Amino acid sequence: MEEVLASVAETIKNFAMIYLVDITEVPDFNTMYELYDPSTVMFFFRNKHIMIDFGTGNNNKINRAKGQGGVH
Repeated sequence: MEEVLASVAETIKNFAMIYLVDITEVPDFNTMYELYDPSTVMFFFRNKHIMIDFGTGNNNKINRAKGQGGVH
């Protein structure tokens, strides 16, 4: 998933920022945002975590890459 995000970073730079966080180095994120998966995409607007709906039942984050049964 990191490669996909890196490949679109330049295209979306005027609309969004992409930050990569190593949850082993910043363990506070694990508890605060319930991060258990090795790769998770979360969305924030004006410094607030926002809910999203991709029909997966989890409205807090995306934890599957395209083609893995999650986001298409």
